[in-house]
Amino acid sequence: MKHLAALAFLLFAIATSAQKHTYDVELFGKKIGTTVVERIDKGNGEVEFKLSSSSVVNIFFTRKTSVMVYDVVYKNGKLFSSYVKNVKDDVTEIVTILWDGVKYVIKKGEDVLVQTQPIDFSSVHLYFMEPKGISKIFSERLGTFCLFDNSVAGVYKCKLSNGVENIYRYKNGVLY
Repeated sequence: MKHLAALAFLLFAIATSAQKHTYDVELFGKKIGTTVVERIDKGNGEVEFKLSSSSVVNIFFTRKTSVMVYDVVYKNGKLFSSYVKNVKDDVTEIVTILWDGVKYVIKKGEDVLVQTQPIDFSSVHLYFMEPKGISKIFSERLGTFCLFDNSVAGVYKCKLSNGVENIYRYKNGVLY
């Protein structure tokens, strides 16, 4: 029985493989937090992405906090489900996405949105691969597509509808 349990554990370990990256969150060159992202290949075409990020900064006698948690599942290269919890200064936003077989049902607070366009690349992918040739990505946190600008080699800019611009820099295909 011990050998059977050990064999089952070994087969499970082989079937699931993971990549994990840890990034410092910096503001003006000072570390204010950490982001940990993980890609778990569960086999049978299923890949799970997990992200956990937290940061704290004191600006002008004000303490700003941010905590983010992602749990995103892809099946056969397409987004299947997503859960994002974003807490900024004690204000919580939750966005869930679920493929119902025909469309994505996106719940963002009290709003329910529908997305029929297939999603095969979203923001969690940015931590694991350079988005060469991709002009838009899907944001799990916003529940919508964002346009990407790649006017400089290895540098990608995504301007959000609220005016915020996110910049992703890659060296030899790896996000840094």
